[in-house]
Amino acid sequence: MHEGHRNRLVSKVKHGEIVYEHELMEILLFNACPRKDLNAVAHAVVSRFGSIEGALGATAEELAEVDGVGENMAEYIAVLGKALRAAGNEEGFAVVSNIRDFKNYILSRPAPECDRLELYCLDKDGRVRRICVFNAKSGLRAAPAETVILKTISAHRPYGLFVASRIKRGNRRPDAAEDALCERVGKIAKVCGANLYDYCTVGSDGEFYSYKMAGRGVFADKVTGDVYGE
Repeated sequence: MHEGHRNRLVSKVKHGEIVYEHELMEILLFNACPRKDLNAVAHAVVSRFGSIEGALGATAEELAEVDGVGENMAEYIAVLGKALRAAGNEEGFAVVSNIRDFKNYILSRPAPECDRLELYCLDKDGRVRRICVFNAKSGLRAAPAETVILKTISAHRPYGLFVASRIKRGNRRPDAAEDALCERVGKIAKVCGANLYDYCTVGSDGEFYSYKMAGRGVFADKVTGDVYGE
């Protein structure tokens, strides 16, 4: 019975039908409680805080005071609210304005599970808006690299771009193949109107090599420096 009710709610959203706030809240709570009838709880949450927006802006402690909302559900709603605010808040995005920022940001991210190429798409203010990852499973080696990268950059149209070639184990010192890939990425970025700020190789041991700082590859004839856009 509950499964049929949930399917009907999801179908309303999918087909653009009128969906009330308590129904949207109920849908949001499906992941927090996969089997319980949540209709009454959703009504109570929206009633207590006046709207979904009010509920998502509440603290876990405030949410837990609502009948039917346990500690885990309260934490879920509170974290969901924080995530949505971060997604809509420009200050919630990492800002990369120099090579030091780039290095620190890269090394703070989880270690890769396999060798991969990461494209970091930036807006004009240097905020990282999207990270695109390519490896053997996601197509970089299954199709011509130029085609995959071109489609990605064309789709997201970043103002600026920096690239990290990461390895699962050992160091990642550049070689002829890496130089060639850097050149191809540079040409694609230029065609798409994106500024390629840097191309770096990163080893699992933390070794970091910047093509821009080294004046290598597409940066061979450019003035090097720590600040992007120089």
